[in-house]
Amino acid sequence: MLNHCILAFDYSESWQKTCERLPPMLQLTAVQRLTLVHVVDTTRRMHVEDSAASAASHLGDLARQLSGEFGITVDYEVRSGFAASELHEAARRHKADGIIVLNQSHSAGRALFYGNVTLNLARITHLPLLILPASGPVTEPSAPVLLATDGSRPAQVAQRVFERFLTGGRHGLVLWVETDEVDNTAVINEQIEDLTRRHELVVARQVKGSAVREIVKAAAAERVSLVILGKRGTTPIHDLMIGSTAEGVARESEQPVLLVPVNTAL
Repeated sequence: MLNHCILAFDYSESWQKTCERLPPMLQLTAVQRLTLVHVVDTTRRMHVEDSAASAASHLGDLARQLSGEFGITVDYEVRSGFAASELHEAARRHKADGIIVLNQSHSAGRALFYGNVTLNLARITHLPLLILPASGPVTEPSAPVLLATDGSRPAQVAQRVFERFLTGGRHGLVLWVETDEVDNTAVINEQIEDLTRRHELVVARQVKGSAVREIVKAAAAERVSLVILGKRGTTPIHDLMIGSTAEGVARESEQPVLLVPVNTAL
């Protein structure tokens, strides 16, 4: 499904948690090739260990280690510049199927006003973005997958990806959070009824409240292996300022999140 993925690497203490969460996600998403990418941030004061040569040496060792552990092809590349844009460009150049990053911040205030690599990527990427949480339990690849839907076109694109995970007896949960802004109840009900009719192991749930809070709560309660959401466009200004449901879930969830852009080829 995500045959070749860019895997963002940094020197943070939290990065080891990415390795802990990778095996079930690689199995779930059928990844066969990883390209490790480290971006040297030229806007910060650099130390010896931050140099491109040092990073390349480290990545080479890590690539060999991960290749042996996971039994897949692992390459690496060092780039310089702003992390989110360079990771996005690396994915484009390598014709990757997706990008994998670690969400190291569950702080709404800092992420909202200053941003971080994960949220900046969520705003600009045209590829599926798999976000692994730095906290929370390591998920089981056989656990249910959750689709959050509002009946929109992005949600329908995400639904097509969601259905590809419904193999081998895996259960699925479709969650519709009803809010005052949504006025397409009949359309959503029709879509959900069609989906549950075609997939007997899929159940649907309708709740009211804050979309971000209810999605994150359901994902944790059901211990899902993956939360799948559609992502609109390439960053409307209001998303940059106040955040969207997709960004909120990506920031707050302690289960892995797959953001699916509306123009994805999956």
